[in-house]
Amino acid sequence: MVLKSNKRKKFILILVCTFILLCLSLANLYSLGPEPLSAQDFEDQQRGAVHLIPLEGNVEPGMATFLSRALNDAEEAGAEKVIVEINTFGGLVDSAIKIRDLIVDFDLKTIAFVNNRAWSAGALITLAADEIYIVEGGSIGSAETRPMDEKIISALRSEFASTAERRGRDPDIARAMVDADIEIEGLSERGKLLSLSATEAEELGFIEGKVSDRNDFYAKLGLSEADIFTAEKTNLEIVAGVITNPYVSILLLTVGILGLVGEAMIPGFGVSGTIGVLSLGLFFTGYLVEGYAGLGMVVLFLAGLVLIAIELFIIPGFGITGIGGITAIVASLFLVLPDAQLAWRIMAAVLLLTVVGSIILIKIFGTSKFWHKISLKQSETVEEGYTSSRAERDLTGYQGKAITPLRPAGTAEIDGKRIDVISEGGFVDRGAKIEVLRMEGSKVIVEEIDFEE
Repeated sequence: MVLKSNKRKKFILILVCTFILLCLSLANLYSLGPEPLSAQDFEDQQRGAVHLIPLEGNVEPGMATFLSRALNDAEEAGAEKVIVEINTFGGLVDSAIKIRDLIVDFDLKTIAFVNNRAWSAGALITLAADEIYIVEGGSIGSAETRPMDEKIISALRSEFASTAERRGRDPDIARAMVDADIEIEGLSERGKLLSLSATEAEELGFIEGKVSDRNDFYAKLGLSEADIFTAEKTNLEIVAGVITNPYVSILLLTVGILGLVGEAMIPGFGVSGTIGVLSLGLFFTGYLVEGYAGLGMVVLFLAGLVLIAIELFIIPGFGITGIGGITAIVASLFLVLPDAQLAWRIMAAVLLLTVVGSIILIKIFGTSKFWHKISLKQSETVEEGYTSSRAERDLTGYQGKAITPLRPAGTAEIDGKRIDVISEGGFVDRGAKIEVLRMEGSKVIVEEIDFEE
């Protein structure tokens, strides 16, 4: 019993350390974020300035959320114009279209500064700006869709062409960036997506100019560093961005689920269950802040947990409530994740790690209450000497021993028969001596006693 208790403590300690390290890492990132400005400082420092909004990395909902806030800040501060600095290999089409709409519908003048690459979804974002400048060695285009479905290609081709046409740019060049079947003599070959270097784009009149670096870009606009206010992500946006990293998401989901599994094996709602709930809460908070999920997905996930809890603790057997709960949880996680392919990869990794972790827990602590719930109850005709918890007579005061761990439910041998029992005092180890306290209908309530008693 002492050995099992030590193992339980080690399991909880591992969960606690993992969760604390994760929280400390996120807190450190939070502290590195920009300090919030007071309303007066905000007005004094930004009124009349040109706002620079950097869009770097993968195009995803978090980028759209950040841009939306930064544009609103620029408008409220009375900025003259907005520069969107772009450096991306691409990303999610839905997010790119949302960003495109934000820029197109913005009232102030927008200038795109491509600092290296504006590929794929990044090309659409760039085309939405009033003016475009590309640094020497930079490029724009190559908007390959995934999957390569004609319906998706057609829709995105029209989106590129209409955006370019709205800003007075050649729509055929924009179409060729999406559709490899479009051929432009002397510019693009059939079967290859169009990508333009800074020099090519300038010679075609597709952009306003090519620049050598950021200072040259500012000079062409008649600006200096002092005129520029650079928007930065808030502390919450920084932490949310880390949480939505696939590897961190896998860690949070695995720790969360294993925490709940461990709670089912360790009596009482304690450290393990708390860490599980907090880990899952962090996961959903990050995806809510980044704009991946709505509250409906969180409600669906919680509904799944409630259904499983009902199945485990209220309704005997593994039935429709348990299946419905698992389905709701899987559906909520799948819908929260921004890309179907990414969702399958993350869920597969979480499933594998959770199964391995659960097997280890079962090896250490024995079978869980959940396993007892879904296991087929054996009758006296299958195994001699076994009877269900529906004892035919009052066993109050009888003594016996636990032949499985009681968490608090399990099996005990009383008066020579195997009987389903429930421990009133919480966890009881296998082999411990027990006494029947009372009978409550079909329930046999027991407590652990000392062998000396």
